[in-house]
This record gives sequence, structure tokens and C-alpha cells, in this order.
Amino acid sequence: MVNSKWSNGKWFAVLLFASLLFSCSSDDNDDPQKDTRPTFTTVTQRPNWEVDWSSDASRPDWQEPDPTKFECSMDLMVTLGDSFQKYSSDNDMLAVFLNGECRGVSYRNVMNDGGVTYLLHIKGSSEEVGEPMKLCYYCDNLHYLSSPLWTPAFEPNNLMTSAYQLNLRPEDGSTKFPYHTTILIQHTNDLPFCITKDDQLGIFNGDECLGVADDGSYENNCWQIEVYSNDMTKPVQFRYYSADKGGVHTFPMSIPQNGNFVIVEVEF
Repeated sequence: MVNSKWSNGKWFAVLLFASLLFSCSSDDNDDPQKDTRPTFTTVTQRPNWEVDWSSDASRPDWQEPDPTKFECSMDLMVTLGDSFQKYSSDNDMLAVFLNGECRGVSYRNVMNDGGVTYLLHIKGSSEEVGEPMKLCYYCDNLHYLSSPLWTPAFEPNNLMTSAYQLNLRPEDGSTKFPYHTTILIQHTNDLPFCITKDDQLGIFNGDECLGVADDGSYENNCWQIEVYSNDMTKPVQFRYYSADKGGVHTFPMSIPQNGNFVIVEVEF
């Protein structure tokens, strides 16, 4: 004969274990957002997130052309963007090329307001009018050599209209990070913090920062951030620093890069 007390106790334990197992499994399966919600880590100071634009390029030997070989000339002005100015030095150079030849070299000019500009005096022939020029910028502190995508046409006696003025940023023509994707991140719930001017959003591949945006990128429940990469097959993740909460929200989901535009919905 089976001991009824032992039997009842045994089956009660089995049923309790099964109930707990089912409950845990059900909770996991009923939470479709479990792999997308962020973890929060308190930090003692604001993170220093920034893209590392440094490279290993040697300083080029750009030389001014022989002015006696060309009967035409024009001027072109380039201003360094705010994100580039902190790296600039007197060893930096800007050059313009036409038909594969260097036709003008400029060194930095620091303006009264602290801005940095380059004024190029470009030489060419009458047969080259209308042909595209190529600009290259070398930043000595970063050992950075760029070839901007901007290719203005050679126009003698140009009066430097807006079409011949450029605001140069590190990402323009970067050879280190040649690919670019715009990501729009939209939150679907009420934010658990107040946005401040000290907040920042960072895009990462592992621990490598590939893009940073501040509070100025926020509008209509969205942040827009530019991502720079040398391999678009690598997915990226993002982190949000809240000065109000004094910590970092780290999102686990992988965001694909496509070289164009990606929209991501998240919940804090």
C-alpha cells in the first residue's frame, strides 16, 4: 500500500516546481521587449564619447604650381567646422588639384573670432574652365588625410559666392570611415528623465564610438545621429547618457547599417 502522506507531499512538490517553471517560462515568452530594453549604469561623470578620427597618414609634400604656366586663376575659401577646430595646428595644409596636378596650397588662418579658414588661390588654363577640382586636407595632430567629396568647378575670376565656400568637417571625405548611415531613434514611451544640454547619445560597435549626438539632435520624440564606419556589415548599438539621472542607458539591440537611413523604435 502506498503511503498517502508521502505520496501527497511528493506530488505537491512536483506540481509546485512545474508551476514555478511554467511561470518563469511564460514571463519570458510574454515579454517581446526583453531583448530591447536598456540596462542602466550610474556614472560619476559625463562620458567622453567621441569618434576617433586619427590615422597614420604622413604629411604630404604639396607644392604651389608655377604661376607662369597658367593664364587663369580663381579663389576658394574653406572654413573648419567646430568639430575640426580643436585638432587644428599650424602644420595643417589644404590643397586643390585639377587634372591630377596641385594647383594651390593654403595654410591655416586663425580669425578674430577663433575660427579657422583656408583661402586657396587656384591656377589653371582657359581649357580647364568648368572642370571639377578635388580638395585634400591634412591634419597633422591626427595624421589625417581626407579627400572631400566636394568637387567645385574651376571658374576663373570667381568672386567666392557661397558655391565656392565650404564648411569642412572630419567626416567629409574620411578615408578611415568611408561609410555613413543616418539613424533616427524614436522612443515609444514617456522618458524616465528630463533632457538637458549635457545629455548625449552614442553609437558603438563594441566599445568603439562611431557617432555622437547631443540634446540638439532631439525633436518630435526622436534623436537623429550620424554613424561613420569602415564596415557596414557590422551592426551597431547605442547608449544614452542622462545627466538628470546621472547614468548611462545601454540598449542591447543590434542596429543594421545600410549607408542611407535607418529608423529604430525603442522603449526606455
